[in-house]
Amino acid sequence: MRLISSFIIFLFILSCGNADKHQKSISEISNLSNAIKKDPTNVDLILNRVKYNIRNKRFDSALFDLKQCLSLDSNRVELHYMIAKIYFDFSKKPNANRKYPGLAKFHLEKYLKKNNSNYLVHALYGELLLAYKNYKQSLYHLNQSLSINYNQEKTHMLMGFLFNELGKETEAINCFRNAILIQPEYTEAYVQLGQIFHSKLDTMAVTYYDNALQISPNDELVLYNKAVFYQETGNWNKSLAAYADLLNVSPFHANAHYNLGFIHMELKLFDVAVNNFSDAIYSDNLFYEAY
Repeated sequence: MRLISSFIIFLFILSCGNADKHQKSISEISNLSNAIKKDPTNVDLILNRVKYNIRNKRFDSALFDLKQCLSLDSNRVELHYMIAKIYFDFSKKPNANRKYPGLAKFHLEKYLKKNNSNYLVHALYGELLLAYKNYKQSLYHLNQSLSINYNQEKTHMLMGFLFNELGKETEAINCFRNAILIQPEYTEAYVQLGQIFHSKLDTMAVTYYDNALQISPNDELVLYNKAVFYQETGNWNKSLAAYADLLNVSPFHANAHYNLGFIHMELKLFDVAVNNFSDAIYSDNLFYEAY
């Protein structure tokens, strides 16, 4: 009974804490809005509310205020970058308005006409252009960004993606390695390197996958890729062990069960294979390959 009572007290304290945070949030936005009402043309005050809304993921409200700031002071060039970033983020969402990328591009170009030396703007423009496969212009802006500030792991990653898309493997590898030199715990860079060497059935793939798993030990994609690599190179024992690691993290991984069935078929363990295929169907009844 004491345990139950303690748990109820814990829940009460937790709910009170959440209520306090919510009340504090309401109070903060009220104070910001009241200050703006008293001085509605003060761009700095409006920007304080923009930062609050961005921090709380209220991007529509932030965008509304940013446009208001721009109408009050068109010389504040940083407003164009902030607006472009929101439009670009909006463009990544499912069923996004097709105008968003063009609007992001418009504001980035507005910024660059006034100030061509901001590495963040060049990096964002390069990312936008890469997303829409304008590789030549994307490469130009990513290079411009790195020439201003070399120590940007994400920008090196973007260049790696770009070179990978163009089939320039050596350049892509160098870019992904540069990203790791800047940020040694950049999991995605290890994954990309693993996949490049995986495609060549080079055992360096496992080294990069293991590096990624040291940072994110429960990453299902990396665990799966590692198991598939061993399978594709005919290392059945290591593949079985790698799939076991994956299933410890994700017991209903249909592809893992199916691939285990394939391995057991190769090993002539047909009864075990049948069970694996059954597990694949149980994990995903639409997994037609297992039928």
